Amino acid sequence: MTHAAGCASTEYMHEGPGQPSERASGALPPGAVGVCKEPFSKRPTIVNPQLWDHAKPCNSRTPPSYVRLGYAKDGSAGRDPEAEQLVDRALTALRSGTKPEEGNTELLSAIRAVRSYAMKKDQLRTRVSREVQLEQTCDFTYLLNTMSSARARLKPNRPCTAEVFDPETRSPACLFDTSQSEGLWITSGWDCVTFTGGLGNEESCHRLCAFDDYCTRQVYCAAGDIDLLLCTMGVCIPEPRAGVY
Repeated sequence: MTHAAGCASTEYMHEGPGQPSERASGALPPGAVGVCKEPFSKRPTIVNPQLWDHAKPCNSRTPPSYVRLGYAKDGSAGRDPEAEQLVDRALTALRSGTKPEEGNTELLSAIRAVRSYAMKKDQLRTRVSREVQLEQTCDFTYLLNTMSSARARLKPNRPCTAEVFDPETRSPACLFDTSQSEGLWITSGWDCVTFTGGLGNEESCHRLCAFDDYCTRQVYCAAGDIDLLLCTMGVCIPEPRAGVY
């Protein structure tokens, strides 16, 4: 008996939606550093305004490795006027900070105010340097003047001190606003002073200090306060730790 050849129906297995595209998922390329902005917060003056516009709000699923941006949150508790006043005071001190005669005194005064404020805030308290009790007088002006000059020589025409991943353009972007001289000055030793191992345009503390031992000693002294100052101003990095390499 001859069987006629027939057409069997084709079954298609349900494979689900598949993996979202890299752009849709927001995944970071290997080695890139992500950023997010705290909801209802103000843009830090020293932060790249385009990056701020492109950054997604921080939430419970944001990886802990992301840099968190924003200050003076305006949530259910309302605006934090003390934070705004501190940031204004810090920016004023930074504008005078380069002056060898009185710059360091003004910076130290602003940093003491920031420490006092930080002890009242859960998100900042752990960043207050343990060395504060020793009442060390760090030479921020000498440290940052030396580093900014060295960086200008080592990386001419490259003012950006730290790059992060812009989720909108899907490309590296400068974390800081390169038109703000005070922001570039306080972050001139970013990769050395923060020592996160994953953020910053790698350059050793010794080279940024122009192999000046006095400058290098200031790294240990000042690193904690620089991290606290930046976080109070709205640029909080993960797991800050200082070191010389």
